[in-house]
Amino acid sequence: MRQRYLSVAALASALSLMIFAAHSLSGQSPAPASKQTPAKSPAPSAAAAKAAPAAKTPWGTPDLQGVWFVLADIPLERSAANAGKDFLTDEQMAEADRAKGLNPGRNARSENATNDVNGAYNAVFNSVLKTGRRTSMVIDPPDGHLPPRAPGAPAPAGRGGGGAARGGTNRDTGADNPETAGQLAGGSSMVRCFGVAMPFLPMNTLFGQGTVMQVVQSPKSVAIYMEDDHDGGGNRIIHMEGLPHPPASAKFYLGDSRGHWEGTTLVVETTNFLPGVLQPNLRISNSDAMKMTERITRVDANNLTREITVDDPKVWTRPWTAHIEMGKTDDARQMIFDSACHEGNHGMTGMLVGARRAEQAEKK
Repeated sequence: MRQRYLSVAALASALSLMIFAAHSLSGQSPAPASKQTPAKSPAPSAAAAKAAPAAKTPWGTPDLQGVWFVLADIPLERSAANAGKDFLTDEQMAEADRAKGLNPGRNARSENATNDVNGAYNAVFNSVLKTGRRTSMVIDPPDGHLPPRAPGAPAPAGRGGGGAARGGTNRDTGADNPETAGQLAGGSSMVRCFGVAMPFLPMNTLFGQGTVMQVVQSPKSVAIYMEDDHDGGGNRIIHMEGLPHPPASAKFYLGDSRGHWEGTTLVVETTNFLPGVLQPNLRISNSDAMKMTERITRVDANNLTREITVDDPKVWTRPWTAHIEMGKTDDARQMIFDSACHEGNHGMTGMLVGARRAEQAEKK
């Protein structure tokens, strides 16, 4: 029976080839690519896919939709060794990759994993990216460094408790409001899955923090999800109706985002930030005057750039801009994992009790 099926299949294939040859000899042109079934269409080469023009939405704007990922590991600020140098050579990139290693192992737990939860994580979810050509994400100031902090700006928070955004205190963040600093900036914001604070930059590429982004569009809004390891990620809604920002008295944890198109670039202005929220990547909290301007451009079918300008005169002496390059991935690869924030929920009771005790101590 199996041989019979194989014979039928072979006959069908032969007939298909004969029909195709007959059409070719008669001078008929093949069907347009748009009418071919995707499964039968030949996969384009990497060079052709990169050179293909960016797609557009049915309503005529550039199509940013899909899952995008950071292409390379690039530090936020330029190192002293690369002072005055915007880009690395091929040899320097290869040497950097050799130095850090690209295979940390699938089970790189530390010896004290039973006592230290930070050492108990399996390295199977690590994503070690190759070194990028740029020497820093910061492209303005031109020296590749963040500008000096403004007089009276909060000092950088410490790195205790598994990260700057975890286990912080009011003194760490510099915020005056215990409810804002202790519960939002101090750590429980992530336990409560409020989302990651802005700006969120891909500074810890090993654990996928800020390295994967999903975009969904409609004529009136753009939704962006930014993955953040196991801290719940961040969901933002960018309003595209042309309406103004809310009154300055209205404050939001992720700010209020309004977007418009400038040619092929989506320009997003975010204001009305809740003050005192610790920016986990920068280890410093923002003020109520912070404004963030993003420029998102789909360069071609497979490439996208993001430029983020932060203007917070109460924290930084001048605005600064970071440049990020991202590549397109097939949605079927499922590169975004469920970030459910469940791990930290075990500590919710202790965090709330500790916050109330701190408030009582301040009153005394």
